[in-house]
Parts: sequence; structure tokens; C-alpha cells
Amino acid sequence: MSLRWERFAGDTSSFAMRLAFHHDPDHGAGASPEMAESWGAFQIWVRGKNLCAHVDQGETLQHSHWYLLPLLEWFSANWDPLLHEGRLPAGRNSSSGGFEARMPAAIPRDSGDVDGWNALEAQFEWQQRHELRAAREGGVFPDTRFRRVQDRIEVSWTAAPVSGAEELQFLATEGTEYEDPLAVAEPMYEVLSSSADWLHRQLPASQRYKQLVANVGDLLLPERNQERVAWLAGLGATRSRMIERWASVQKRIESLGKPRAVAAVLGTKPAADLAVGGSCQAALLFGSTSPTISERDVKELASMLLDTYEQSPVDGLAEFVIDEPIDATRPPWQHGYDLAEELLDNLGTELADSDASLEAWLRDWHVQVGEISLDDPGVRAVAFASDHHAPTIMMNRNHWSASVPTARRFTLAHELCHLLHDRSYGACLAMASGAWAPRAIEKRANAFAAWLLMPPDRVQRAAAWAKHPLDTHEGIKEISAELRVSKDALVEHLHNLGFINEDDRVDLRSYS
Repeated sequence: MSLRWERFAGDTSSFAMRLAFHHDPDHGAGASPEMAESWGAFQIWVRGKNLCAHVDQGETLQHSHWYLLPLLEWFSANWDPLLHEGRLPAGRNSSSGGFEARMPAAIPRDSGDVDGWNALEAQFEWQQRHELRAAREGGVFPDTRFRRVQDRIEVSWTAAPVSGAEELQFLATEGTEYEDPLAVAEPMYEVLSSSADWLHRQLPASQRYKQLVANVGDLLLPERNQERVAWLAGLGATRSRMIERWASVQKRIESLGKPRAVAAVLGTKPAADLAVGGSCQAALLFGSTSPTISERDVKELASMLLDTYEQSPVDGLAEFVIDEPIDATRPPWQHGYDLAEELLDNLGTELADSDASLEAWLRDWHVQVGEISLDDPGVRAVAFASDHHAPTIMMNRNHWSASVPTARRFTLAHELCHLLHDRSYGACLAMASGAWAPRAIEKRANAFAAWLLMPPDRVQRAAAWAKHPLDTHEGIKEISAELRVSKDALVEHLHNLGFINEDDRVDLRSYS
């Protein structure tokens, strides 16, 4: 296959794409002229890994070869959700590569399971927007997904075989990486636009090629920005519903007045007109709430962001803030432990000495702690900070933990992790902790809280003082009371630290 045209863009050490057109080996037999013209090969590089490299019949190939027109059309049609939609379907929210969103087991059509069918449909539609293989139309494409996680693009992949070519093996095994939106959008767009232009020049009369060029050009329109922010907010299951509800949120926020505050809450930073690269604080906040959030909760959260606006707030946590992307190479709990240990080393003190010590420390460092009443009992708390918002933790009065002292302490420690390590590039954070927040981020924050409130030396002292062994029900009850944490939190922590084995963990959790 002789090379006709090729374009490479990006940096293989972060994100890059290569696409080339060759002569159709079948000389157009069984394919339309547009499809035959688009025969070629492509690569996608992420952090030094070529996701398209594979072994087929003993031969190692560095590209995926096929008719590439459907791939180009897929990128142009799904550009906005690819780079902005973070919410996974059917409540399966995760930052661990997104592969928990696999299609569930088939549901018989006569089962009457309407909810199950709706979940299947939502899952299928999500996959069509985010999975590269949705564009393959028979080609050998890698099992790769793109989605937004806060201010980054998550690229995740597995070596799952291609249906109909199970003997073929992709060389990049399961992995997940996070990149700046601009680092992904720019090379992706350069390859997409130049490829569309080249194809159009080959067949100027092709209406399909004309439409592709027009669709790619539309990606640069300034008015796309609002739709992209709507995908960030994710207030619905469909594109039209997301746009409708986001427009309603904007009107609600604007109706509350305070022009400077409104500008700060709704402000965005376009990434070279290709993506929203910075943070829209309101969109990030609503993106971590339920897509069916009530109108009253929308009003409460919007009013909260406006009421806490300050021109020049004091950020008492600034010296401790380190923006820490999720590290897919290690378990979230280990990452959370490391971050908490580092904080305690820097402070040279223990925040778990007394019930009041953590809240007192937060006050001393100018962290605002308050309460908000939300209809959604699944939201535990809200944490936010920005150039115009002091670091703030708002507990949801309607979550069970708000009235339980041990759970309240754990929530404050959990939210402190968000304030310190989940700000977008060290500046902005807006997150509602609950079922819809990114799971890996929540797991890391839980581990951070566990280490902060139960440092290993304190656990060892409590175990030494206890009358019963820590691998017994009586011991767990005794030590959790001493440390003022829940029994479940203690059991998970003891297991992670290696104090109890997996059998003990299961037995003690079932009891607690």
C-alpha cells in the first residue's frame, strides 16, 4: 500500500495522533467512492504508548488500517461530549478508566423491566459518544475511550479483542491517563481538519465530504462554548435536556444579581476555541450532582456560590495546595494515604487529638465551614474554592452524616482532601461529594481522611490500650470509640494497613 498523504500532530510523550491515506487494496470493490478514498491508517499515542499497535497472525503492526471516513465523522459529531462530558451512564461513575460502564447483561424484551431497558439505552448512547470502536464499522480499532474528568481529559484503554478478530492482540494493556484539554484538542483537531480538507480535494463534488468539512469548521464557532459547558454540567441524560437545563441554571444565577459574582461563577476559559479548558465553577459543581437534581437544589447551590463570592478572599490553605491528578498506576487509597502523611509531616502535629482539633485547625486556616439544606440526601457535602471564593466546606443537613459527630469529622477530613488536592491546576474546585462525584477521587479522599484521623501510630496505641484484639468485633467497637471514627471506616483502614486480613475484613464489616 503506497502512501498518498500523512499528517502527525502532538507529542507522543503526552498525546498525539497520526493519520495517513493509502490506496485502497481492494481498488474500491464493495465500497463507495468516498469510503475507498479514505482507506488508510492511524495511530493514537498517550504518554509514550501507541494504542493502535497490535499483533496479527504473528506480525506486529504499528497502525490500525481501515476506511477512515467513519472515524473522522465520529470525531466531528461527538467532539463536544468527547472533551466535556464526564458523567458515566446509569450511575456507574468512575475515574478508574471508565470500564465499569460495560454493557450490562442482556434483558429479555418481554421482561417488563423498563428501568433496565432505559439503562441499556443510556449506556449504549454513552458508548456511541465516547468509545472509539463505535466508529470502526468493521475495522481493527483499539478499545479506547475519551471523557472529561474535572479539568482534564481522561483517555483510557484495554487490550480487549475485536469482535470477529479474537486472535488479534493489542500491545497496550489496560491503562488510564489524564491530559490537559488543549494537549488533546489541538492535535486531534489538526489531524481531523487537515484530513477532511485532503479528502474533499480528492472528490470536490462529494456531498459527504463537503458535510464533513463543514462539520469540522463548525467546531471553531464561538457559540459552541455554551453547549460545551452544558456537557460539563451534565444536567440530564440527553444533549437537548442538558442544554435546556443548563440554560435554566444560567438564567437562575443571573436573576440573583451580583454581576461580578455571576461572571466569576459562570466564567470559562476557551481552549483555542476547541474546548473549554478552564473551569466554569457552576458547571463543575453541578456535574458532580445527580443529573435529576431538583430545581430547589439548583437554586440553593447557585445562591451558595453567589453569596460566598469575595473580590479577594483569603486562602489559608494556599501553602499546602498541590493539584494532584488521579494516578492510575496505584490504588486510590494508597495515594490518599501518601497525601495525608505528607500533610501531617508538614504540619508537625496531629489533627486527630480531639473532636475539636480538626474544625479548629480549619478555622485557623480560614476555611469556611457551614451547612446547606439539599433535597438530595445522597450529597454528603460540598467543597469549593476559587480566586473569588475562600476554601469552603458546606455540610448537607439532609445527609445522615451531618448529625453524627464521628461521621461529621470524617466528612470534614474528606472535603479537606478535595480542597488541597482536587483543585483544577491549583486554582478552582467545585464538587459535591456523593454518588455522582468521580469515584476514584472520592476513594482517595476517603483514604486521606482515614489516615488523617487514624495515623498508624495512633492506631497502634489504641490497639495496645484495648482490652480485646483488633481483629475481633469487640476490639473494633472499642478502638473505633477511642479514635472517634465509624467501625466501617476503621475496618477498611486496618485492612489497608495490613493489620487484618481479607477474611477478617469481610467478617468485621458484616458485623459493624
